[in-house]
Amino acid sequence: MAAEFAIGDDILVLNGRILEIFTRLSEDSKRYHVEFLRVNGEPHFDGFKVRLGAAYGENDITGGRRWKMTAEQFAEFRAFIALAIAARDNGPAA
Repeated sequence: MAAEFAIGDDILVLNGRILEIFTRLSEDSKRYHVEFLRVNGEPHFDGFKVRLGAAYGENDITGGRRWKMTAEQFAEFRAFIALAIAARDNGPAA
C-alpha cells in the first residue's frame, strides 16, 4: 500500500521504492527512485526549510521541490520520509 504526505499544493506518494510528487498547479509529476533520492531539512525561524530531489555530487540536490514547514509538519514529513529511507536500505523486495 502506498504512503502519502500532503504539504501545500503538493502530495508526495511513496509506492514501494518510487517516490512521486504531484503538484496541483502542474500536469506533470516528479518521480524519484529511493536510491537517487536526497533530502535536506534545516531549521528556519520557528519551522524548517526542506528540499527533496535527486542526489547530485557529494551533498547537493538537483530538481525536486522546496517547502517551508512548521515543526508539526516537519515531524510528519520525517515519519513519511523514514519509509523511503527504509525502502532504500532494505533493497528490492524478494
